[in-house]
Amino acid sequence: MSTDPPTADIGQLRHWITGVEVSPENNNPNCKFSARLFVDSELVCNLPWIDHTQPFRWSGILPCDTSHSEVALRLCRSIRDKSRYFNFPAFTISEVDETGDSIIELPEAAWIITVKSLTPKLAEHSYPAEIGKFNSIEGVYNSSEPDGTAKYLFKHALQFARLALSQSTAKVTFLICMKTWELLDQQTELDEMVKDILDGLNCIRDINDTISQAQSSILATAMDQSKKAINDILALLEDISVYIFNRYTRNELVPAPLDEAEPEHANNTEAYVSRLLDLQQEFHTSWSPELESQTNLNNATSEQPNGPWQDEHTPVDESERTTDWCELLTLLKPMDPSGYDHDQGCMDGTREAILSEIVAWTQRRASTESFMWISGQIGMGKTAIAHSLCQRLDKMRALAASFFYRPDDPNNANPLLLFNNLICEIAMHCPAYARVAAEAIRAKPKLCTSHFSLRYEGLVKRPLEQLKSLPMLRSLVVVVDGLDECSDRDARIRILDKLYEMATLVPWLKVIFTSCPVGDIQEHYQSSFLRGSIVHIQQYDASPDIRAYIEDQLGSFAEDKRWPHEGINQLCTMAQGVFLWATLAVGYIRKSKLQTSSRLNKVLSNQKSPVTDHFDALYSRTLRSLDDNEDDIKSAYLGCIGAVLAVSEREPLAVPDLQYLLLVADRIDQTVLEQILKGLGPLLLSTDGRRIQFYHTSFRDFITSSSRSGQFHIRPNQYEADPAACCLAVMQRDLRFNICGLETSHVYNSEVPDLEDRMNTQIQPALKYACMHWIDHFMASPNQVLVEAINKFITSPQLMYWIEVLSLMGHVDIAMSGLSKLMSLELPQITEWGLIGFWIKDAHRFLLSFYDVIATSTPHLYISALAFAPSTSATANRMRPFFPNTIAVAQGGRLYWHPCIKSISHQQTIQSLSISPDGLRFIAGYPDGSLCIWDT
Repeated sequence: MSTDPPTADIGQLRHWITGVEVSPENNNPNCKFSARLFVDSELVCNLPWIDHTQPFRWSGILPCDTSHSEVALRLCRSIRDKSRYFNFPAFTISEVDETGDSIIELPEAAWIITVKSLTPKLAEHSYPAEIGKFNSIEGVYNSSEPDGTAKYLFKHALQFARLALSQSTAKVTFLICMKTWELLDQQTELDEMVKDILDGLNCIRDINDTISQAQSSILATAMDQSKKAINDILALLEDISVYIFNRYTRNELVPAPLDEAEPEHANNTEAYVSRLLDLQQEFHTSWSPELESQTNLNNATSEQPNGPWQDEHTPVDESERTTDWCELLTLLKPMDPSGYDHDQGCMDGTREAILSEIVAWTQRRASTESFMWISGQIGMGKTAIAHSLCQRLDKMRALAASFFYRPDDPNNANPLLLFNNLICEIAMHCPAYARVAAEAIRAKPKLCTSHFSLRYEGLVKRPLEQLKSLPMLRSLVVVVDGLDECSDRDARIRILDKLYEMATLVPWLKVIFTSCPVGDIQEHYQSSFLRGSIVHIQQYDASPDIRAYIEDQLGSFAEDKRWPHEGINQLCTMAQGVFLWATLAVGYIRKSKLQTSSRLNKVLSNQKSPVTDHFDALYSRTLRSLDDNEDDIKSAYLGCIGAVLAVSEREPLAVPDLQYLLLVADRIDQTVLEQILKGLGPLLLSTDGRRIQFYHTSFRDFITSSSRSGQFHIRPNQYEADPAACCLAVMQRDLRFNICGLETSHVYNSEVPDLEDRMNTQIQPALKYACMHWIDHFMASPNQVLVEAINKFITSPQLMYWIEVLSLMGHVDIAMSGLSKLMSLELPQITEWGLIGFWIKDAHRFLLSFYDVIATSTPHLYISALAFAPSTSATANRMRPFFPNTIAVAQGGRLYWHPCIKSISHQQTIQSLSISPDGLRFIAGYPDGSLCIWDT
């Protein structure tokens, strides 16, 4: 099912069925009826069952987007669950008379069916009474009480249908909307989806204002010129009405889904709002230029607030408007070129979800939010999104100004560079502001050469405050891209504060900025801006858009040059959602038409290329911005980077859990760690809303290569050792006996009803991670200090507690494989390793012998495995003193481990058996030809 809202063809009349009545009534308590409606043999509606206790009729609203089709009805009678069907003859929609009643009969059936329709003639008859109800609606939307007054935004839809009466369907639309209004008016609370749709109707208010301000002499011509847009808006308002109608009452005529297996789509709201904005733009594009010019002139002369610069009755001509902003351009000298660039935007059809959401937000006047941060890591496509956003806003006449920071521009640190451009652009788009700002300069010429604070106060803050009550047809939006490129931290915080203040000075202005989540911006935004909204680009899956881009740019190359079949797929995978990587890779490959295959292979094998060079430069610049040339700070940063790399490669942790893991081992101060993680924001990606990892694997390649990262180089074994020590410290501290408080050994783990809840409460993520991965970290970077920590661990009861936790988690196999790895490790340079290896080997044999019982019921680790281990078991002998209540075998116990480690049942006779050369696997063959591979 399409997620787009349906739109009727304006060449057809949408027909509305409002009821199905059957006579005589059903008085049989054993009998019930249902029915199906068909249009041109296609099922359009399933009518629910009706028994003898209900009136024999179905009511609601059902749209049919054609006027020349046949409607047929199949009645189903069920007596004691035995059904019989009656197929009534069809009637043609175009033949429905003025009464709207279509009576159909079937000779062999005892019932007469009346299908009731809302016809234009009926609408004409009912309209005066309904317009009277509309005129009596006294409530208005109040932004300070959005929950209680949001329903009054629906008046914009009713007003549009009233203004569009020259269109043949407008009165029908008005009556459909009135049905929905009557339901809305009864609601004490509206759900969020309906609130969002009502909020989107603000753009209909814009259209209503434009139509209302038109001169009567040209109104008919202008309406006819915009006929298609008006009819499309009427059809969309009908669809919105039906959607809201269905949410608040039982519509027995609800349309049958196109695909019964598909659930109701949840993004109707976004689709409706997006379509409203598209039709708003279409309307203004088609509206008579002469009328638009007259409307703008009326706005300029009648909607300006009183002030010293202009008497409210003084006419304003176009030349004066131009003079105002030209004067500002001359005096403030903005960048040339400035503003957005269409060629730098997103490829058509990509990033639609995030763009639609942001555009809808800009015109959502019911919301108190007027400030938005579009946050994303390096190369996520923030700038391309900003260019496309500006283009869309400009087409809607909603772009007040835009500014794009240029990387490495030495002037970026000067706030005047930004605000001079914003002042000039806002003046171009808002004549009232241009007039006030120009008057301010004429009154105080030194504003053009003053420092930032004075210039902002005189040319931004005061002029906007004077225009607070300026009526605006739509919200205007300022877009600033790449704020993090402002190299002076103090300057960008000052800029951030002023941009936020701009967004709060007047109700018709919103501000959007983009930046990487650098530490100072993150901290200041979250603590200071209550009316702010954050859009995280990484939450929008870019993979389909990246694939579309790569296929569009390289599809023909792949065919002409006969690339490997998986070439395009590999590029899409390696991009990892980072548009910049895809753009650089595509550009590099396309530049050589003779050697595209070799360049493709170079990119896929991650060899040195312009792609790696560009990212290396980005990473170096980002890390240099964090470095304050103090060795201890640099060491802390690199240690934190190493920990994140090592942990995220296995199982990413959330920030609090990573902090706990590192802090328990006293590896770093908490305050320093928090600041470092914030500083690494441009490179860190939060997955599932919490878990962090570096956003692209190219960073690992960069930071672990001394030739590429230089002073920031981290050796792989260096960043593995610290997490190993942290894991051992966490386990030593937090592991304990019966950690989940199991009351009995008489049940399997799988039969403990709340085991999952107990584990989540008692075994924190950092401890889970430590139990699962400490061996892998140690194996990657063994050293003397870690060996001493392991010796302490395996000779203490923490060894048993570790096995206990893995049993509860269902991962005893992790303990088995981990101990096996440790057994195979040779460390001749560490003298203690020989003895530790002996303990590890015995612990492995202990687990192997009692694997099933420990994995099945955790308490039996202590009451069975520890109790019945052979008397020569080093593990049992060392652990038993820690658990004095363990039962002892008085006689008949084993002295040594049984040579048979494990017995395995097979459902069939084994015909063949083969063991792998390393002894870690064996494969069994069965009579039916099947094979089974076992892990020894």
